Amino acid sequence: MDYSEMIHKDLIFLNEDAPDRKTLFREVARKLKKAGYVKDSYEKALNLREDKFPTGVVLPELSAMLPHADPVNVNKPFLAIVKNAQPVRVLQMGYNEPEDATAMFFLGITDPSQQVGLLQLFMDLLQDKAFVEKFKSITDPAVMYQFFVDTFKAQSVEK
Repeated sequence: MDYSEMIHKDLIFLNEDAPDRKTLFREVARKLKKAGYVKDSYEKALNLREDKFPTGVVLPELSAMLPHADPVNVNKPFLAIVKNAQPVRVLQMGYNEPEDATAMFFLGITDPSQQVGLLQLFMDLLQDKAFVEKFKSITDPAVMYQFFVDTFKAQSVEK
């Protein structure tokens, strides 16, 4: 699948300033709902899933999280790219150990069969030092949008 189709210019949020995960989820969910990407149930579903199955990822170059809700809460596929000004306390995927993350990639999946592939793609990218360095350096939403579109298109060609 060409995951670049999930990237939308209106879902690049590089200046969030939430003090904690729940506030961040509320703010992002509000923006996603206003833009028509998610249902009213999304925020609650996002928090419940994150509480049950944490999505934090700690890597040498970046601590991030990949929050997502069940497809029934999503209207259309999306990837929301978020940078928070301050670290947000989250739990690591598979270990439930606390970590502080500033990068969040909200995955809006409508087809459950696509979830594993998208998560694997992100795990590969987050372990790519050049990708992470470039991601961390970008402050302009338009540049971030193009960076992800180009990266995802290149990944779909390689597969």
